[in-house]
Amino acid sequence: MSQPDYLTIDVFERPSIRARGWKHAVRDAIARGVDGLRSATVNHANNGTHALVPQVFPAGRALVAAWESPEAAAAAWSGPLAVALDGPERFSLDGEVVRFRTATPGDQWHGWTPRADGAEPLEKDEPMVAIVHGIVNRGHLHRFLRNNVHAASRAAHHPGHRGSVDISSQLPFEHTSISLWKSLRAAQEYAYSPGGHAFAMKNALETNMHRVGCYLQVRPLASSGTLGIDSAPFPSLPPAVRH
Repeated sequence: MSQPDYLTIDVFERPSIRARGWKHAVRDAIARGVDGLRSATVNHANNGTHALVPQVFPAGRALVAAWESPEAAAAAWSGPLAVALDGPERFSLDGEVVRFRTATPGDQWHGWTPRADGAEPLEKDEPMVAIVHGIVNRGHLHRFLRNNVHAASRAAHHPGHRGSVDISSQLPFEHTSISLWKSLRAAQEYAYSPGGHAFAMKNALETNMHRVGCYLQVRPLASSGTLGIDSAPFPSLPPAVRH
């Protein structure tokens, strides 16, 4: 019986070793093979999803990984991926992919096509994580950045926003936003109400701004730390365990 991808998201605001060294160490561990790992992306991280002026340097780092099962993820974090567990102020989240859609057929996230088979749809009052991945067409970067300022401002002041981060493995045209929401209802209200995000989304579609676009809904199952705000995003969830 098929099952949805089990997702782990880890964001390190300030790795204690040099950021480049961290990236190479994690990528080397993945390249040697990790049992049960479906896909992983090692990223630069910044606060572009919730700040009007993004902090790009000093760079944070993030690792997003899709797994065959929670057991595979746990074994990897206590084994080959232990090299990634470096530095204070880490945000960690475990979840399952609930929904995946693309802007055009065949779009993917660096070779990964997320799997949501067998997942129960989110209820309107359930917490959720939204992941939006895109690659901006050349010539549209300025418009994308301008639109993002308004969308970020709207997110930062929305009562249902529980934190977010912008990650990228190929700056400046490739970007992925990960945003945490008190509920699916709150996320949809933010996305579709008149204003910053709705305008940016409409403008992106009308101008063919992206050559790749992917959207994921994730059900959070465990969470530790914070992501851009001062309080825990999902206080009722158990901690995300990393060894």
